Amino acid sequence: MTLIDFDSCPRSLRVYGGSAGRKSGIVLNGKNYLVKFPGSVSGMRNVNISYTNSPLSEYVGSHVYEMLGIDSHKTSLGYMEGKLVVACEDFLSDSDRLYEFAQLKVTFIPHFVDSNGDITNGTGTDLQEILLTIRQHDFLKNLKGVEERFWDMFVLDAFIGNPDRNNGNWGIIFHSDKTFSLAPVYDNGNSFNNKWDDDKMARILRDENLLKNELSESKTCVFTLKGKRINPYHDIKSFDYDGCNSAILRLVPIMQEKIGEINDFIKSIPNESEGYGILSDIQKEFFLTVLNKRLSEFFIPLLQRI
Repeated sequence: MTLIDFDSCPRSLRVYGGSAGRKSGIVLNGKNYLVKFPGSVSGMRNVNISYTNSPLSEYVGSHVYEMLGIDSHKTSLGYMEGKLVVACEDFLSDSDRLYEFAQLKVTFIPHFVDSNGDITNGTGTDLQEILLTIRQHDFLKNLKGVEERFWDMFVLDAFIGNPDRNNGNWGIIFHSDKTFSLAPVYDNGNSFNNKWDDDKMARILRDENLLKNELSESKTCVFTLKGKRINPYHDIKSFDYDGCNSAILRLVPIMQEKIGEINDFIKSIPNESEGYGILSDIQKEFFLTVLNKRLSEFFIPLLQRI
């Protein structure tokens, strides 16, 4: 792997939103890209790194999505202003407009309340309210594949350990010809425990109980029920959601088929390039261990039960 020198790329005039750290627009090979910088972890206790590993997590998580057949934004690793960064290809044309789910959700006045008895705004992440919005919103209910995409992300985010899928990082593209499409999956930078250092990953790998908790038992995500964050693995294995069961049936056979390709991809990422650290041996072992064990010990048994 050769890192790309993004410092040499011209800056674009496109402005990008979101709250997940610093970003910059560039032009690479005639295309617009959003360069994401790692976030600072200053002030965090028991962490021996200065910045998150979010560029690497974005790169690997997005490629895993793509290898499993889910449309994802294209990502490349490089350096800019002295830091390892990830460049995400802009999937919008000049005339396209991205509507995040939060923007659509807030336009819907429901005749129902969430699982806690309240009506929330666009950022409300109650799982019951989200599903009912997808099914009953005048626009979303007529757009093919929205609920399927939600459950695909729910399952694959559990696979790559991304706890931060929320209403602001998935959505719909409105095209200039008045057609609509699902946006590629984007914003995967919180996967693979991006705020952990090598020491913590090594400690988890060497302790069977800690590793078991990390694989599924102690994890939560942004979505809530009754005002509390849910453990997505518990909800997946409850079989309470037909859409989630369908996602398991759809995706786990592909995971089984592609896990060798995913392993080879992760193994091919070097420790360093151009003087920048990329993926240490401990990180590589951690990534491979959690993916393979989640597949063999969690997802395949679920598929067999269904």
